Amino acid sequence: MKSNSTQPSTPRTRIIVVGASSKKAGKSTVAARLVKELGAEYGLKISSGGSHSLEPVTTDPEIISTPGTDTSALAEAGASTVIWVNASGPELASELERALSMFPPGGLLVIEGNSALEYVDPDFTIFVMNVPFEAFKPSALSALGKADLVMINLEDELSKLDSVELEPGIRRQAPEAYVIYFNRESGGLEGAMPETIRRVKAALEKA
Repeated sequence: MKSNSTQPSTPRTRIIVVGASSKKAGKSTVAARLVKELGAEYGLKISSGGSHSLEPVTTDPEIISTPGTDTSALAEAGASTVIWVNASGPELASELERALSMFPPGGLLVIEGNSALEYVDPDFTIFVMNVPFEAFKPSALSALGKADLVMINLEDELSKLDSVELEPGIRRQAPEAYVIYFNRESGGLEGAMPETIRRVKAALEKA
């Protein structure tokens, strides 16, 4: 006999990815702020492999909570579950899939790392830029091209440039992205966060 009852669908996890042009761009700061301001339940850090982690997927709370690490920043910001994927090349796809399967369904996940965008279709993508295009790390141009919002730090290596000079290059790579320029006078990265949060919230409401 056919039942009239319907099985509830599995809740969908909403995903935000934060990428960057180079190290020290501020993506860890942005990712942690997103977790805090949006109440994200989950955090995922992706590294490109190396000897500093024995396992490609780390969930050990002692390692995750090591002071000063990107994973500890996500946990301290309020993520109840934080996972670290440390892999590259062909291994990354399978290890990332394994890590994603460890998160309970539903909720909000903030992922830090350009390479996630090769395998994940997020609800919103942020790209943080602090160096000229010629100094981008290999994964950065592809990540920029998938960004919904680009945060550009007009200090340090970009201090001699202005938005007019940068705009054509940004538009070639990410023609539809909203761009936020910031420097010390505008409050730095911290000053750029309220508009960033506002736009992410608006996108998630539509997701």
